[in-house]
Parts: sequence; C-alpha cells; structure tokens
Amino acid sequence: MRAGKIISIAAISCPHSTRSWATSGISVFASGLVLRRACERARSDSRETPMIPINYLSRHETAAIIAAAKFAGIPDQPAVLEARLNGVDAADGSAIDDANTELWKAVDKGTLDVYVHGPGDRWLRMTASETKHVPLLRAPRGGDLTFLRPENPIHAIVVSQFGPRLGLVSLVFPKDQVEKLARLVRRRRRRTLAIGAANNKSGRPSRLDVLRPIVRKLVEDGQWNPTMPLIALARDVGRSTKWDKVPSEDTVTRTLDQIFKETQDRRFARVRRKVRSTPAP
Repeated sequence: MRAGKIISIAAISCPHSTRSWATSGISVFASGLVLRRACERARSDSRETPMIPINYLSRHETAAIIAAAKFAGIPDQPAVLEARLNGVDAADGSAIDDANTELWKAVDKGTLDVYVHGPGDRWLRMTASETKHVPLLRAPRGGDLTFLRPENPIHAIVVSQFGPRLGLVSLVFPKDQVEKLARLVRRRRRRTLAIGAANNKSGRPSRLDVLRPIVRKLVEDGQWNPTMPLIALARDVGRSTKWDKVPSEDTVTRTLDQIFKETQDRRFARVRRKVRSTPAP
C-alpha cells in the first residue's frame, strides 16, 4: 500500500510530544507522513517556551529573591524539609505567599515596574491598575496571562501585541528594581528584629509574677481574708516556699492589689485605712 502499511505495535509515540496512541496489539493503519508531521509539530511547540530577557526576572524568580531577603535565617517548615529529604524540590509556600504580597505592594507604590515579554522580543508595559484586571495574575499560584478571555478589555491589548498564544508570553520585572526591593525588605526586617530585641528586657522575672499564684492560693484556700492584717499574709507568703530573699509586706500588698484590679474579686480587696489629717496649730 502506498499511503502507509499495516503495523502491529503496543504504542506509537513521539519523543517530542506527550501524546501516544496505544493499540494493545491491534493492527492499525498509520500513515508515516501523518506521524512525521505530528512529531515535527510537537517538536516545534516544545521549543516555543516563554523566554526571560537578560536583566529581567520572572515572577517566580522575583518572589524567591524577596522571600530569601525576608526570611533569611528562619528555618523552613518541617513538611518542606521532609519533602526535600525525599528528593522533592519543595518550597515554603507561606514564605512565597508573603513575598508575592511584598512584590505587588511595590508595584502599587510605583517602585517596581511590570512588563510582559513575548516572542519576537515584543514588549508591553502594564500599569498597576491593569494587572488587577487580569484574572489570577496577582495570585501566588498564578502569575501569567493564560486566564485572559476576549470579554476582558486587557485581552485585546495583549493579543494585538503578542497574538492569541498567551501561553508564550511571560511576566517579567527589572532585575535592578527587584534587588533594590530585596534590600529594602532586608533592612525593614533588621529594624523589626532590633526593636523586638530592645523590648525583651533581660534580668530576673518580676516578683509580682512569682507572688501572684501564691497569694491567690492563700486567699482562695481561706488562709487569709481582708479582715486579717496584711502582715499575716506576708508571713504566710514567706513560709510558702524557700526564698533567697523573703518578699516584703509592701511587695505582697502590691501583688494583692494587682490581683483585685484584674479580677474585681472582693476576696482580694484589702481594707484601706484613711490617713487622719492633723489640724494646723
């Protein structure tokens, strides 16, 4: 037969395509010309992948750089570490999500430009408002134009510039602006850590925090009540445990007042004596 021949195979596949035609041992009529053209078409499609121009970064690369600046020194989540030990190229999703938020904040502030690059070295600059009208463009798991539809006003602009094959265009950001943004995020994190370290006071814990559960237990157990003198409560606190320095009556009194202020429980309300005024001579 001129057009082709009868063959009996398990499957016909092209090395440049994910498609295969399974036959399960059944004889099929396959034209060599058709198979060759299908393979050439698949090989051509495999070469048409989005290219990132020099001095520009993809959205994924941009988010990774920002995440490295924002979370440097912080260990990855246990699930991510386990996946990497099993040979999976995993990333910290929450860190990438935070980095994606930082990215679009910079776009909205005008400190990071957004471009669309496509085949033939064609370019299109997008404004911050235009990026908000593209479905899933700003989503952490999105970042491309494949969800644009003809009813979207941005669709006509993009198609007129790049053609209908939107899977071949890519969102890119200037590398120098991304690196500048990463330095800003890193400085901001250093300031936050410095402020946090300054607020963490060193030294021994407050004696009131230590005394609070002891005083509360003595009152709740009925070993002291407001009709009794405060020195009795201080004496019971001193006997409750072994102290390096026995708390003074004044410290115990301030602890009692603090508990009453927090709980408004009358069992902790001490009787306050009025200071008698001395008449002037």
